[in-house]
Amino acid sequence: MNRFTIFAVVFAITALDTGSADAKTKPVTGTWTLTVEHVGMQLTLLQKKNTITGTLDWPHGDPFKLTGGLTGDTLTFAGHSGGENFIIRIDSTGRLQADGTMTGVIQAHFIDFNDAHEVVRQRDQEIPWSAVRGQHEIVHFPR
Repeated sequence: MNRFTIFAVVFAITALDTGSADAKTKPVTGTWTLTVEHVGMQLTLLQKKNTITGTLDWPHGDPFKLTGGLTGDTLTFAGHSGGENFIIRIDSTGRLQADGTMTGVIQAHFIDFNDAHEVVRQRDQEIPWSAVRGQHEIVHFPR
């Protein structure tokens, strides 16, 4: 094979393998600062292909254990947490931005209990968020 033929074969293979949008997205694995209502919380994500797992620390209970996915530039995650007299479930959709940050909205469902563990209140809240890579003014919560 001459050099021109080899070049043509390599070029053809490269042209056919345009890759998916997922392959072009920078992995989200790592530590992020997720900010909600001016409070920075530590978001830790692990990406395996299009599957996301992780944790989100927050001020009122155990860290959220998250599961979700990444398709193109759309990140989804969900999880739950609780404390002595409450449970919270979150579902979120966000987008990776061109500058490497993320923005999104959390749909939160809160359930409050009395001391007899009877439901006394349920409410839903839509909470906008943003996230940047690294730890930036994260509020650490005692456990």
